Amino acid sequence: MSIRIRRIEGHVVALCAARSVEKPGDVYLDDAEHYALAEKFWDDYPVCGVVCDPVITALREREESNNPNRDAWNQTWGKEPSDG
Repeated sequence: MSIRIRRIEGHVVALCAARSVEKPGDVYLDDAEHYALAEKFWDDYPVCGVVCDPVITALREREESNNPNRDAWNQTWGKEPSDG
């Protein structure tokens, strides 16, 4: 999935590009770039016991909730932000 990297209220947040509205300053990563980062993460953290920062999770959910294409995304992928 392509993603946007955005600074929000002093935090760096990764957003689903399809579920978020583009804003000035966003850094766009296509599927291949996102995969490369994910693969690096998997390599660095083979035991994924990482707990997400609740502030970052809330910011991500807020930023991904304002896209007019969200309903179509949810029908296709069947996941709401509150699903984790």
